[in-house]
Amino acid sequence: MRSLWRLISWKNLPRHNVFLSGTAGNRMDRNGALALEAGHLTGPVGAAGRPAITPVLIRTHARTRIINVWLIVVVLVGAVIAVADGLTRTSIFDRKEVWTGPLEYAPYWAVVLFAGITLPLMIAYAHKARVSVTEGLFLWFAFCTAVYTRDFSYVRLPGAPLFVTDVVLVVLLISIFLLRRRRHAHFPLPVSVLLFLLLGAGAIAAARGFLGHREITMVLRDSALVGYALFLLVGYHLFRTWLSIKRVAVWILLGAALAALNGFAWFIVVPEERRFIYYGIYILISLAGTVVAMATRLLRPRVGWIFVGVLCLGLMLANTRSLFVSLAILLLVGLLGGGGVYKKFQPAHLVATLVASTVLVTLAAFLFLHTKTGREFAERSTDELASGVLNSGEDANWQFRLSAWKEAWRRFEEYPLAGEGFGVPFVFDLEHYDHFDPRAHNTFLTVLYKMGLTGFLPVLALLSFFFWVTLRAVHGNLRNRLVAFLQIVFFGQLAFCIYGMANLVLESPFLASLFWTAMGLGLRMVRMLDFERSLRKYNYGH
Repeated sequence: MRSLWRLISWKNLPRHNVFLSGTAGNRMDRNGALALEAGHLTGPVGAAGRPAITPVLIRTHARTRIINVWLIVVVLVGAVIAVADGLTRTSIFDRKEVWTGPLEYAPYWAVVLFAGITLPLMIAYAHKARVSVTEGLFLWFAFCTAVYTRDFSYVRLPGAPLFVTDVVLVVLLISIFLLRRRRHAHFPLPVSVLLFLLLGAGAIAAARGFLGHREITMVLRDSALVGYALFLLVGYHLFRTWLSIKRVAVWILLGAALAALNGFAWFIVVPEERRFIYYGIYILISLAGTVVAMATRLLRPRVGWIFVGVLCLGLMLANTRSLFVSLAILLLVGLLGGGGVYKKFQPAHLVATLVASTVLVTLAAFLFLHTKTGREFAERSTDELASGVLNSGEDANWQFRLSAWKEAWRRFEEYPLAGEGFGVPFVFDLEHYDHFDPRAHNTFLTVLYKMGLTGFLPVLALLSFFFWVTLRAVHGNLRNRLVAFLQIVFFGQLAFCIYGMANLVLESPFLASLFWTAMGLGLRMVRMLDFERSLRKYNYGH
């Protein structure tokens, strides 16, 4: 038992305490750890202009590789399960899936198998990579969420309303704040205040739901609007080196690729379905991140083109108009802001990457349309897209969303300050839309009508603060090659926000969890980049 505990305990990872003398010289390793001379800046950046000038004791980790044998095993096993799952699926109409709530929803059998097998394999990966079990647990969670989204998030203990997302969040928070007992963990004051206001607004809305004798499960479900915001703390405090941030990016990319393979396998056996990936936002974000990584030379072209091809296929199989609109806006923002964001990199290389990506997508579409099933699927997708854009007045899906948004706005007008509270069913005239999910399908309107301005304004302020400090950090650290990871997070959060204007994000555990985590990661990277820049300026001044 003691040997098993040593295997899985973060406390027994190899560490080295290095006292840095004045002859050591300032340097930075691949993990993002800084080695400082005695007498250099050691306090937090912007600490009232009073930097601490003292020798520094820095704890460093041994260099490890992201890719090891256990990563290969996890991906291979996961790919086999995902493809087998897709090949054994039937039509959605045969399954007769009707959303009746999280407690009644039954995930696909392969999801439980996938999660159960990859968890011990991921712990072995964490041990091999010499990272804590806490970090390995989150990597497993992010990987499974990217692959199976809703089905994975609704895996729960039999007979208990304890879902995997909730359990993982509690375990991560306990590990970070109680077991590790982190000290001097500077957290941005504006974010702390806004997060406190958001949680307070959620507590008020939940109290109103309980006092109004609403169904307990409904109140708890609506509490996800604010509860999963605690993942922001996880993203900020758990990942403190560039190597750990790279690991998160790699595992989400691999998960999105497996989701595309799962959808393609389903397409092979049941080609008449409308879509084969129901929540393709992670595929879109991974595609955007891959293009940015290739444009900034963080990812080798041969590897990047493989992922671009797989993710483009997944995006087509997702067949969601909101994803296509989000993709168009991301391309527009990338092209218009390219001059300010990619100054350090050659514009010709960026243009060549975008052109090559377009050619690859066109070639893949040509090969896809060369088959009869591919042509039929493309025709259905084109008709649906044209119906929503050119004939929106006759499109049932678009009309349902308009009706849901009007109902949400009407409820906000009744309780503009504090909202209607949690647990109130979203029921309105669904006579012509009985096959749609009776929810607002706009994550920001949902926050607005459930928590009013007291909840909406903190969310809006958090997003505004995040995008502001992120853009400022990007423009101020263009000489740092690692700023590309912050650019990826920026585009990812932008895609989340655009997608959330017509879908559920903050109220969905499989989307809100990584949305808030990415925000925490972005704020952590801003702090790391600014700190490294301040050290360079200090060295140049001396």
